[in-house]
Amino acid sequence: MRTAPAAQPKPLMKVVEVADLCEVDEETVRVWFREGKLKGRRTPGGRDLRFRRTAVYALMGLLDDPSHNENGPALAITAPDEP
Repeated sequence: MRTAPAAQPKPLMKVVEVADLCEVDEETVRVWFREGKLKGRRTPGGRDLRFRRTAVYALMGLLDDPSHNENGPALAITAPDEP
């Protein structure tokens, strides 16, 4: 029996996706782009922006090297200490 492959996250993120992930307003993401804090590119129509997932993770400080992994960093989930 064959199973479906695990879904890979999209390598490019929309403004709203970056804003949700970083817990900021969409305009903040646009300001980061204009100020050069977040590298991205405009879509062919010139209206929308797209950002590489690795660039977003690098901005958030989750990656040492932005070219590390297109799917993002491996995050360890740990249980909180018990009182």
